[in-house]
Amino acid sequence: MGLARHRRFAAGVALSLLCFTACAAGPYVEVPIEIPIDAKLDLSDYGRVLVGSFVSQTNENLDLDSETSRLLRNQLRLNSRLAVIEAEVEPLGDFSDAALEASGLAEQFDDMAAEAVAIGDGEISRQEWIDLEQDKLLEDEEYWRQLGEEFEEPLIISGRLRFAAEERSGFSRRDRYVRDSFNRPRLVRSTQFQERNAYTLTAEFYFIDGASGRTIHRERFTEEVIFGRDEESSALSSYFELMDRILPNFLSVVTPQTFRGTRILLR
Repeated sequence: MGLARHRRFAAGVALSLLCFTACAAGPYVEVPIEIPIDAKLDLSDYGRVLVGSFVSQTNENLDLDSETSRLLRNQLRLNSRLAVIEAEVEPLGDFSDAALEASGLAEQFDDMAAEAVAIGDGEISRQEWIDLEQDKLLEDEEYWRQLGEEFEEPLIISGRLRFAAEERSGFSRRDRYVRDSFNRPRLVRSTQFQERNAYTLTAEFYFIDGASGRTIHRERFTEEVIFGRDEESSALSSYFELMDRILPNFLSVVTPQTFRGTRILLR
């Protein structure tokens, strides 16, 4: 019985070698390749990077500014040639209800941010007011120049963050195959209502020259993750899942990448 098993094993090995030889002798060969891709930014003039604060909306469950700054510093430390400046930068603006009250607009804005109020010759919603104020901060070259001077003119990274939970319930199409009385496959299409929630993260990164305070590059990325109502999900875990998707695109701006794949060569 042992001899029979040995002969079957030897026959299997011989067949495998025969198949491999036949494939290798085929009309094409698959070759692994690596293609270097330059970073989007030329950073030859910079040796250090400062991750500044990010403007964002107030979120009760997540400190977007602190979490993002900490995460980017760690990724740059691991994946870039730039020396990361270990410094906490003062937050960029306050867009809470208290800030609205201090601006004199609190009584004019609806609590749900749905009403527009008259400012100057036009009307503006609460979100539009926040966007305008954030734009002013991010484009304040004098502020960034002074910050760059304080830290010896590094590359500065800042930006705008938006993280929101949204409802995605609705009807979706469901396709399935069934077999008829003659055992033939048949496509059956139907719709069903699904209760789902989504977390959406939009990150707009500003790359700022610390010597002049000018923005030299901007990149905007949006990702979302959808959960069924019966699935457990938290704001913090969803944020990190979404940032995990965004980080490779962020790093491609400041660090060279390598594309790995295969190429088919005809014999």
